[in-house]
Amino acid sequence: MSPSPFRFPARIESADLLMRPPEPRDAEALFEAMLGDAATTRDLSFKRHTQLDETLAFIDDSVQGWRDGTLIRWVLEDRASGRLTGMIELRPHPPRVEVGVMISRRGGARRRRAGLHALRKLLAWMLAQPPILRIYAYCAVDGDAHSSMEKLGFTLEAKLTNYECRPNRGLLAGDSYLYAMTRPLQAPDDTPATRWLNEYAALDAHLDAGDVHDAANPHAAAEESHIVAS
Repeated sequence: MSPSPFRFPARIESADLLMRPPEPRDAEALFEAMLGDAATTRDLSFKRHTQLDETLAFIDDSVQGWRDGTLIRWVLEDRASGRLTGMIELRPHPPRVEVGVMISRRGGARRRRAGLHALRKLLAWMLAQPPILRIYAYCAVDGDAHSSMEKLGFTLEAKLTNYECRPNRGLLAGDSYLYAMTRPLQAPDDTPATRWLNEYAALDAHLDAGDVHDAANPHAAAEESHIVAS
């Protein structure tokens, strides 16, 4: 896979959270709070971790992803307690980016709100970057994540039948919602060619309006056809 030409900031800080790449020292906390937790991984498409070595391999993949720009993961660290409360994952393929979010079920409501607030700011920042025109995500239709998507600014685009496996629920395949947020392409540069096209479009619209006017006045149309015929 070719590396993404777009680079994301490694550290993002707020009053409540520190977003940073996962490190080997996070393995035990990630395992306990998220990747090995049955409730947190219930609707995910990969199996819940049962051994710490799986989480260490997950972190190794994250390091490689940051290196080549194909997989971006941040852990969400609560600044007050130092606990890991969530994780945000991006798979950039400009002009689009797929986003995934994992919020620990072991954290309180305040920590979950802080994670969603950080995600909202990250989404707004991404859509302001010239290479990014579309951000999308998939959610299990019978899970909890989709209830927050429209609050984050996403629009429901489709329901996908039997889209991905749900190994932690013993399902070979499950349905997913596809959510996305987009921004329009920038207006073209002002060049002689674009000015000519705009003038041509305006003239064409004016002529079309004249046709409509004549169609509404049959006598005028008849007179004009008579003159042309003579």
